[in-house]
Amino acid sequence: MTDPSGQADQSSLQQLPQHLEELRLRLDAANPDLYRQLALYLQVLREVLPRCVEQALFHLATEAVPERYAALPPSSRSKLHRRQASLVQRCCVLLTVEQLACLAARIQRERHSRVRQQRQRLMQSLTERESPDLPPPPPAQTPQPMPLGSVQLGFSLPLSGDLFSWDSLDLIPAPLEDPADTAPEAPPQPSAEQDGPAALLEALAGLLADDPADAAADASVAGPWDTGTLPREPLLLLRWLQGFEQALNRRLRNLSHALNVELLRLGLAPALLPVSLLDAVLAGQVETLPAPANLLHLRLPLGMAGPAPPIHALAVLLRCTDLELEQPRLRTCRRRLQQRHHELRRMAEQFRRLHRRLQSHEAQQLWLQDIRAPID
Repeated sequence: MTDPSGQADQSSLQQLPQHLEELRLRLDAANPDLYRQLALYLQVLREVLPRCVEQALFHLATEAVPERYAALPPSSRSKLHRRQASLVQRCCVLLTVEQLACLAARIQRERHSRVRQQRQRLMQSLTERESPDLPPPPPAQTPQPMPLGSVQLGFSLPLSGDLFSWDSLDLIPAPLEDPADTAPEAPPQPSAEQDGPAALLEALAGLLADDPADAAADASVAGPWDTGTLPREPLLLLRWLQGFEQALNRRLRNLSHALNVELLRLGLAPALLPVSLLDAVLAGQVETLPAPANLLHLRLPLGMAGPAPPIHALAVLLRCTDLELEQPRLRTCRRRLQQRHHELRRMAEQFRRLHRRLQSHEAQQLWLQDIRAPID
C-alpha cells in the first residue's frame, strides 16, 4: 500500500528544479527595470553633484575659514573653482553603471588578493613555529633617515600642509580610469612575538573558512560585471548590488580626497585627512562632530586626551546619505531602489530555501546510492 504523503513529497522534490528556474526567469524579467533604476539614480547624481560640491566648498571657505579665503589672490580663487569643476566633471564621467561595474570587480579582486596574502603569511608563520631547526629570521634593520622633502605614508594624522608635496600625489583620475581605485590597502602584518599559537591558528581558521565558498561566490559575482549582464540568481544579485554600492562610495570618497588636496594646497585646510580615516568614517567606526551636508568635522587627535588643545579638522566628505537628504529627486530614486531591494531579499530567501532543499535531496540520493553499492 503506497503512502500518499510520500508520493506528494517525492513529486514536490522533483519540481524543485522547475521552481528554481521560475525564480530565475522572474528575476531575469525584472533585471532590465532594475538596471534602468540604477542608471536613473546615477543620472540624477551626475546632475546634482556639481551643485552639492559647490555648496560644501562655499560653506567651508566662507564660514569655516573666511579670513583665509579672503586673503587668497584672485588667481588662486579662480584656480580653485576651475579645479573643482574639473574634478567633479571627471568623477561624473565615471558615475555610470558600466564604470562602477568595472570598479566593483576590481574591489573584489583586491579583497581576494589580500586574503591570499594573509593566508600565505599565516602558513609561513606556522611552518616556522613547527620547524625550530630553521635559522632565525634576520634582525629588523634600523630605518634610515629619509631625504629632505620625502613623503612617508603611515597611520599618524598629518597636522600641517608642509608634510605633503603636490607633485608626489597622483590623485586626479583619467576620464575613464581611476588609478586610486586600484590601489589596495596594506593588510595588517601578523606579529609572531605578540600573537600566540592559539591566536595564530584561530586567525588561520578564519581565513580558511572564508576561502572556498565565499571566494567562489564573489568570483561569480564579479563575472557578470565584466559581461555587462545582471546575475539571474537572487543571492548573487544581492551581492552584486552590494558591490555596486561599494564602488559608488569609493568614487565619491576619491573625489572628496582630491578636493581636500586642493583645499590643502591653497591653505584652506590645516591638514589632509588620510583616505583610511575617510573610509573609517564612512563605515561608522569614527565618531564625528555635527557639520553641514557633505562636510566632515573631526576633533584631532582621535581618542587621545592630553594637555594640548585639540585640533578641529573640517574636510569634504561626499556621502550618499547627505546627497539624498539635500536632493529630493535623488531621494525618490533611492526609495525606489530600496523597494526593489526588499522584493529581491524576499525572493532570495525563497530561492535559498528551495536550493537548500534540493541540495539535501541530492545528498540523500547519493548517500543511498553509496550504501547500496557493493563493497570492494
